[in-house]
Amino acid sequence: MPRRIIYRRYGEPSVLAVETFSNAAPTAHQLTIDVAFSGINFGDCIARRGFYSSAPKPPGCVGFEVSGTVSAVGSSVTTFKVGDRVLAVTRFGGYSSEVVVDAAYVSPIPNNMSFEDAAAIPAVYLTAWHSLYEIARARKGESILIQAVAGGVGIAALQLAKSLGLTTYGTASSDEKLEVAKSFGLDHGINYARDEFKSKVLDLTQNDGVDIVLDSLGGEGFKKGYECLARGGKIITIGAAQVAPAHRNLRGFATAAKEMVLGGIYQPLKLIQDNRTVSGVQILYWWDKTEHLSRGMREILALYKRGIVRPVIDSIFTFDDVQAAHARLESRVTKGKLLLRP
Repeated sequence: MPRRIIYRRYGEPSVLAVETFSNAAPTAHQLTIDVAFSGINFGDCIARRGFYSSAPKPPGCVGFEVSGTVSAVGSSVTTFKVGDRVLAVTRFGGYSSEVVVDAAYVSPIPNNMSFEDAAAIPAVYLTAWHSLYEIARARKGESILIQAVAGGVGIAALQLAKSLGLTTYGTASSDEKLEVAKSFGLDHGINYARDEFKSKVLDLTQNDGVDIVLDSLGGEGFKKGYECLARGGKIITIGAAQVAPAHRNLRGFATAAKEMVLGGIYQPLKLIQDNRTVSGVQILYWWDKTEHLSRGMREILALYKRGIVRPVIDSIFTFDDVQAAHARLESRVTKGKLLLRP
């Protein structure tokens, strides 16, 4: 029987457990995938803690992306057949050895792409692509500050930014992480554990600031990122690592509340006076825009074929070690993407 990972209550990584289940047969427009790898994202951890409003309530199964082989197709599916190598985006439920998804959310894996790379691409590269191409409308010669540049989305954004001809600034918690990012062309690395990143960015830009900030911090980090913007600059927030409570207790909620206050208030008059733009991206809420999603995936896969998109895999865990996988991601020592193998 297929297996999946669930949480029966919110809490620490220890709430994650493996269970067997009976999957439904695909309907006319669906197909079944025998999963090779599932991607792990920080949003999975937020859902497990109980702070992701769209996530399934306990007992719930998270996971936004998988790679694998088609094992069954619905009667109306003509674009895929049994045996095809594919990747897919899932609206949760990706931590499974078998998934049933609508064919519109599935893409063929290029011949030169591994199952590991395929599972590492959808969530982070679609987030980076939508942020840089659709929201920022980034142009050659502009500059970008990427927070957590050595993480999954950070590396994806860095690769896309370099391909667009942007000058890149990035933050990370260690010199080791920055060296990883520099191997992908990072122009200016800032160790935020040692240096105050706002002062460093303004110093490096002669107080001009940067054109784009890709924020994954929220809280005080977001406010400082906003203050790094040049006139006409855009800050795009894709997460709130500093704001989401690490624990479901009074201390965790108090820390989150403090960070929300430190993040600042951005009224229309302030934005007008500053000539800056504030945007937010949660790629999960674009899952129903299949045409947009498919276009983004086609462009990303084309960039992969050209050697521009190159996923970095930090670690691969089995389903039985999923608790350790979440603990590693939350420790913020990762360099690249974490994957699960059924």
